[in-house]
Amino acid sequence: MIDLWPMIGVVIITIGFACRLNTLLVILVAGFATGLVAKLNIIEILSILGSSFTKNRYMSLFILVLPMIGLLESYGLRERAEALISSMKQATVTKITLSYLILRKVTVAIGLNLGGHPSMIRPLVAPMVESASNKG
Repeated sequence: MIDLWPMIGVVIITIGFACRLNTLLVILVAGFATGLVAKLNIIEILSILGSSFTKNRYMSLFILVLPMIGLLESYGLRERAEALISSMKQATVTKITLSYLILRKVTVAIGLNLGGHPSMIRPLVAPMVESASNKG
């Protein structure tokens, strides 16, 4: 019979995401639970998590970007983006969306990643598009 207990991490991640809990915390708890069920000691689990963390450079960017975006939003980033688009007479939803798409493609082509939904679309592009759609 196959022992399925080491798959408990998948169940923890599924439930954690369904309950909309903190993503990083859910993943860490799932990793620890899986390691403990697989009979690894705490040092081995921390070693695996640490090496995975250092191999994946984007995780550290994720940890830095989200608090910065939250801070900028608390100081009125969304309102400033809406005001900027409201002041532009020629701004339309299509032009804003197409401009973001072109900017994203150009930066990816040269090896830069501006980020996706949490760092660009939600705080900047979405308010600009909403403001443009309310104008016309």
